[in-house]
Amino acid sequence: MRVRERLAASVTDIRDRGQRLVQLNRELLSSELKAKGRRFSAAIGLFVGAGVLALYAVGFALATIAVALALVLPLWLSLLIVTAVLLLIVTIMVLVGRSQMQQAKETALAEARKTADLLKANVRQTAAGVRAKVAPRRTPTSGGTASPAPAPTPERPGRGDQPSEPPSDAGARDS
Repeated sequence: MRVRERLAASVTDIRDRGQRLVQLNRELLSSELKAKGRRFSAAIGLFVGAGVLALYAVGFALATIAVALALVLPLWLSLLIVTAVLLLIVTIMVLVGRSQMQQAKETALAEARKTADLLKANVRQTAAGVRAKVAPRRTPTSGGTASPAPAPTPERPGRGDQPSEPPSDAGARDS
């Protein structure tokens, strides 16, 4: 098998494995979300029921406040005061919620950009490694003349499978 054919087979294999990895990650995420959804469905139902009852309780509390104010002020004015306070609280909650939503959006975008940059760098590094491994090695021809040698590439530490060249002044150090 020639180098180009091996390279093409390696790239195809890498691509297929990458696609399979993405598919498996999606399946894992889907199954995890389904399991969590089943696990928390009863709790969510209880929280919804509690929320509805809390809404009724708030309504009765506001009616009590309005009636208490009606003892001192006219009924219409006490209801107007309670309504104004409620609208003020709603406005504050909306503004705070909008601010938090904007911060969450910016954080998510920054994380997505960082992930994309890391993926691009990893792809470049992998491609450079593949190119370095399959670079044609030139050998002396049968006619006795040697082809130009490729430029030396720096060795990566921890790679015992690549032969290292002995230093040119090795004999001088031994004496």
